[in-house]
Amino acid sequence: MRTDFDVVVVGAGIAGSAVAHALARRGREVALFDRSRFPRHKACGEFLSPEALGTLRALGLDRTIAALRPAEITTVRLHADSGGVSLEIPLPGPALGLSRRALDAALQQAAHNEGASVYTGTTVAEVAEAEGGRLVALSAKDGGARLRARAVIAAWGRHPLTSPSAPGRTADAGKAYVGMKSHYATVDSDAAVDLYFFRDGYVGLAPIEDGRLNVAAIVTLSACRRYGPADALGSILDRAAERIPALGRRLQRAVPVPGTQAAAAPVPIRSRPIPWNGIPGVGDALAAIPPFCGDGMSMALRSAELCAPLADAYLRGDCTYRQWEKIYSQHIRRQFAGALRWGGWLERLLTRPALAAWLLRAGALLPGAAEQLVRATRWRN
Repeated sequence: MRTDFDVVVVGAGIAGSAVAHALARRGREVALFDRSRFPRHKACGEFLSPEALGTLRALGLDRTIAALRPAEITTVRLHADSGGVSLEIPLPGPALGLSRRALDAALQQAAHNEGASVYTGTTVAEVAEAEGGRLVALSAKDGGARLRARAVIAAWGRHPLTSPSAPGRTADAGKAYVGMKSHYATVDSDAAVDLYFFRDGYVGLAPIEDGRLNVAAIVTLSACRRYGPADALGSILDRAAERIPALGRRLQRAVPVPGTQAAAAPVPIRSRPIPWNGIPGVGDALAAIPPFCGDGMSMALRSAELCAPLADAYLRGDCTYRQWEKIYSQHIRRQFAGALRWGGWLERLLTRPALAAWLLRAGALLPGAAEQLVRATRWRN
């Protein structure tokens, strides 16, 4: 293994792989690390919003994604468990449904094809300041090597490194949830995402590649304990379908696909982005997007698009480290802060049945206002 790089990216999910790909395309020597092995399933809505498509083109990744044959999605439907109220909202453009198992592996391969060194199943234990850059230490089980990099980018998701000397973050934890998902084989060809809200959380159904449905649930920690650890997702779906018949109808002929289950806990939601805490963060390392917004994957890609040219400018000597921090932080806060704020507000309303029913009825009467609320949960230029 080489020990000197221009950039080390810690975390090879969507944002980490995308920023590694972008910097490698610019001729930078990049190392991309992740403690997990790929491909693997991940608890996620697996929804690429319309805003993501322009970002994929800008990153040079649109053909990579098209080759995976994602499902096309044109509509979002919201359902409340009080009175059977539903609201259908057309998307401002086509969205895509694509599993994280396929997406993450494809983005890592794209970074590798551009020249990035990709190390999965390898844990970064520590990131520390060093003369001329950063010192990156691998865990003892991964050889304990120490690497030098002129810059390090945090793409480690919602959970930062645990080393006391590693750059951390002091985000507001917010309300914690448990996330879980499974793929279902189905004859359903509906190009719609359905979101079903109930007191304990919500369930989302979205078509993905290969004619499957991704079924994801977000519930509170206390509710998860009530449902029990054995087949918690199945119990959640059964309970939600009793309150919201539309859920049962869409899953009527759907069958779980073995080996596609995944869970994550806790899933914290933060009301404000933290783009920089000693080193720049991308993806969930800078902001945990309210899951129901369906814009987390798009924001992860957008953060990579914003970070890469500034990292390259710093490495060229065209800006200082402090200038990189200032400009990147300004971009992130301007584009993401409003979406996080509106997303958190709507999430709190929609998981209260009486308020959710009222809000969906109001949206049916004022469809233009409903569309504007959905747009408010999206990042903006």
